[in-house]
Amino acid sequence: MKKLFKSIPLVLISFLSVTSMAAVSDELPDRGPIPFANYDQDENGFISEQEFTQVRSERMAMKAAQGRPMKGAGNSPSFEAFDKDHDGQLTQEELIAGQQVQMQNRSGTQGQSSKMGQGRSQGAGMGKNSNMPHFSELDINGDGIILEQEFYNARAARITKRAEQGYPMRNIANAPSFADIDTDGDAQVSATEFAEHQVKHRQQMMQK
Repeated sequence: MKKLFKSIPLVLISFLSVTSMAAVSDELPDRGPIPFANYDQDENGFISEQEFTQVRSERMAMKAAQGRPMKGAGNSPSFEAFDKDHDGQLTQEELIAGQQVQMQNRSGTQGQSSKMGQGRSQGAGMGKNSNMPHFSELDINGDGIILEQEFYNARAARITKRAEQGYPMRNIANAPSFADIDTDGDAQVSATEFAEHQVKHRQQMMQK
């Protein structure tokens, strides 16, 4: 009888651990950038290296369990690559900036691959990030912020240029408005707001 009571706490702990892991896995997106909230498990507003490594490992385990390929997993940027001020923790801005760089690097790699014998028509459709503009393209005067008129002027010029180059203009009607990106409603878009919106957009595209 004593052995039975001793075993109950162990069983309960194991059950709670499995349940907790399952809950985390359910919340983790199976593709696309991992949101800050998933990394910040203790909700203190920062991501420790342990949290960063643990959540990334959980996602890899989740992909493996689903039988999904993990291309480029070994080339994923390290915690140090995100931690620009080297204080041993990541802010939301550092995470978003790092994810933005990672997305741009992947877009560049996909663009180079498309030019190596796959032809323009296939290359133009490769990767859902290849059509995403960089902040500098919309910040016409280079002052570090994007105003509403600047945003729409730059977008119109970009659409015209890409149309002339023969790129298909898919989903233009679904393009985000200035207000969608200006999350704090101050009538200007910062680099952080822009990067955060692109990360969310990529997550949505990857879920489709």
